[in-house]
Amino acid sequence: MTDPTRRRFLRYGMAAGAALTLPGAARLGLPRASASQIASTLTGRPLTKYRERLPVPGKGIVVATPSGTNRYAFTLREIARKLHPDLPPTPIWAYDDGSGLAGQAGSFGMVVAGQSGTPLNLSFTSHLPETYPDWIPVDTRLTPLGRQVRTMAHLHGGFVAADSDGNPAVTPNGFGPGETQHVHYTNQLPQMPASLRWFHDHGFGTTRLDVFAGLAAGYLLHDRYDTGTEPNPIGVPGGAYDIPLVIQDRQFRADGKFLYPVSTIPGVVWIGEYFGDHMLVNGKVWPFLDVEPRMYRFRILNGCNARIMSLHFDRLPLWQIGAEGGLFDRPVRLQRLVLAPAERADILVDFRGLDGRSVNLANSTPAPPVSTPAPPLPAVMQIRVGTHLTQPGPKSVPPSLPGRRADLHHPVRTRFITLNEVAPDTAAWTLNLSGLDFEATPVTETPKDGTVEDWVYINMTPDTHPMHVHLVTFQVVGRTPFNVAAYQAKYGGPDGVPGGIDPTPFATGPMEPPTPDERGFKDTTKVNPGYFATIRAKFELPAGVTGPQSYVHHCHIVEHEDNDMMRPFTVTA
Repeated sequence: MTDPTRRRFLRYGMAAGAALTLPGAARLGLPRASASQIASTLTGRPLTKYRERLPVPGKGIVVATPSGTNRYAFTLREIARKLHPDLPPTPIWAYDDGSGLAGQAGSFGMVVAGQSGTPLNLSFTSHLPETYPDWIPVDTRLTPLGRQVRTMAHLHGGFVAADSDGNPAVTPNGFGPGETQHVHYTNQLPQMPASLRWFHDHGFGTTRLDVFAGLAAGYLLHDRYDTGTEPNPIGVPGGAYDIPLVIQDRQFRADGKFLYPVSTIPGVVWIGEYFGDHMLVNGKVWPFLDVEPRMYRFRILNGCNARIMSLHFDRLPLWQIGAEGGLFDRPVRLQRLVLAPAERADILVDFRGLDGRSVNLANSTPAPPVSTPAPPLPAVMQIRVGTHLTQPGPKSVPPSLPGRRADLHHPVRTRFITLNEVAPDTAAWTLNLSGLDFEATPVTETPKDGTVEDWVYINMTPDTHPMHVHLVTFQVVGRTPFNVAAYQAKYGGPDGVPGGIDPTPFATGPMEPPTPDERGFKDTTKVNPGYFATIRAKFELPAGVTGPQSYVHHCHIVEHEDNDMMRPFTVTA
């Protein structure tokens, strides 16, 4: 074969094993044992929960140090960090800001703080190994350069030019050891208001592994309304009472290294989803947080590879005040918060009247129509309410907020994009969008700069997929149930159902409106099985940037993204 594409290589190399089946436990990313057995086997004994304090900014989380005016320079390197008292130090890949605190800066141990309207310039220089170490299992069928380490930072939720986006449509081979990636993050308003964004590695075919290894960090923006101070002008907690909670699930080896299982199919390393048996919050295993008996603000990010969580603070109500695209126009009261990978929620929780009590932040399996194969992992962290009050804080949730309700109008075009899973549980197992692999040409989504489009994601699989679109935040218009089997029977082929085919004639009921937590703008949304989901976005480019500019959209279950549920799109002039 001469110059094979990534997809041709996959099909050619896997034909001989196409009839083999992958055991269900391996598909979940778990050895053939229960979660409790795994915890005991990998660590020597089950890890005790709530042993260490949650790292927060200034106490365990590094607020990155500028390398100049509005400039940050990071070195990617391997560090060792103790994630639980009973574990040996864990090797982690980290963004080192040069402050000397690199030992705290891995696995969400760091946040970049910026101001909406003020652009930042960042550089990322790799000092990682030339090839992946043994604890990071590479499937060389998926990577353009085999086991070579190639990284590429992506600002998730960023409104940037394509060459600063960190996506494989622009830089498919990423950046190797000794090379530097330079990016310009516009922080332009109104597209990037005060909000929690994040940046993470987006290596082609290795996103799941590089993020698993620790290459992810927070990106927190404030503005003149939402200052993040205490008191905050918008009537919500700030300062020490405004806390990010980045949640990840991980497995461990007995030597403290992260464990990433591999497939049992001969010649295949990739697994369909990675699920851990321990929860990490801000880089610590099952931590606790001491709080005062008052209201707190938590900015929650689901940083898991594949786990969809349904979070609740025992029976306490919570108020969501924002999502990926910033603040809502008014708070929404909820009992549970369902977050897929990469989704964020800005919430308020009131601990008044709970003096001396403990509250658990817990996780459960999401209710239908959300569908996930994740095994249960109920404990997340513990919150211990004290009896001393330093500052009383807000007495009530503000009735309105200086945010935006997602309410776009006048789409000029509707595009239909199918989510397909091909030959699951066999050696030929792949996923795709619209029946196309990533490198297929031509690019099929080509919105014009400044126009509004509806994109309809049509789920042909049995699982929920969190779909993420680079460059834009969008409105969730709604979800429509439809007859998947009939649609498949009429239009399906060897690579699934192709894109561009309206599923509306196969609808089995009316469009269901967005859920209350989808009131604002988002950059990731859940596409549930048995439904097609409609989103609406204005595809505009940053000031001074002209088309064509290439970006990607993909499933943010990163195992799916890597094989091969990702496609480029181009914003044209």
